[in-house]
Amino acid sequence: MPTVIQGNVASSGTLLQNYLFKKTLENFESELYFAKMGEKPMVSEGYSTVSWAKPSKLTRSVAQSTLVEGVTPASAAFSFATVTATPVQYGLYVEVSDQLLNVAPVDILGKAAVEVRNNLARVIDQVIQAEAMAGSEYIYASADHSTRATLDSTDVMTGAYINKAVIKLKTEDAPTFDGYYVAIAHPQVAGDLKTESNGAWIEFSKYTTPEKLFKGEIYALYGARIVESSNVQTFASTVTVFPTLVMGKGAYGVADFSSAEVLYSPLGASKSDPLAQRATVGAKVFFAAKRLQEKGMLRIESAATSVAGATT
Repeated sequence: MPTVIQGNVASSGTLLQNYLFKKTLENFESELYFAKMGEKPMVSEGYSTVSWAKPSKLTRSVAQSTLVEGVTPASAAFSFATVTATPVQYGLYVEVSDQLLNVAPVDILGKAAVEVRNNLARVIDQVIQAEAMAGSEYIYASADHSTRATLDSTDVMTGAYINKAVIKLKTEDAPTFDGYYVAIAHPQVAGDLKTESNGAWIEFSKYTTPEKLFKGEIYALYGARIVESSNVQTFASTVTVFPTLVMGKGAYGVADFSSAEVLYSPLGASKSDPLAQRATVGAKVFFAAKRLQEKGMLRIESAATSVAGATT
């Protein structure tokens, strides 16, 4: 009977709470595209501050590095700068009615938890993008336009711009992810890149370590592993402008998710719900992102070939 089912849901306590926590967070990070590329903080001090250590670049010359027998050389000047950020709390929850729970309580709550997870993951990725896309290094995918406002519908992404970005990162000695840089592109931008027919792209099945694929990765092109994400945030301009972030390892930092919580409120009479008509499933997390190496990432801004029915 409905009352028995409702009672089971309401009294499941720790077991159901643990189930929802696992359901919400077990694949949380797999839904994060930008977070996986970020460097974890050096120090996490509760919810107040997270810190990353940013080492200075050594520039000793050949002459300065040449040793003289029996003579101890002078040490190289070396320092660490500390980059800090204050996490912000993000969270959301959904309400599930008592009548809906009567159908299949665990399955309904599990599906709700997955949707909470997916939405919170998108929020976190958008927080990272707001920080990373504000970087000072960028180029436009255009031969004749040099500002975002002047880009037009013909200024679409090609492999040549990925190649320029990779060359720029290599020139800056930006560290790689196992020999490759990573570019996160909107599917419409990736669609333009897929038209490359000069044999420059490499299928992931041909990687030396194909088991280390990023979620959404489609192939490598000119030394950059291309990852598709529909959550890439666009810029409004004369045309919709799509940013593609090409980055090296450690370009920006992201807080870890040890503070993530899943919260479940079972059916039960209360002042705000006197007839016990609603249960809730939610999640929250303290999070921060910070650019660490301005020269370690580069934003390519482009239009994209229009796809019928596509929205941004």
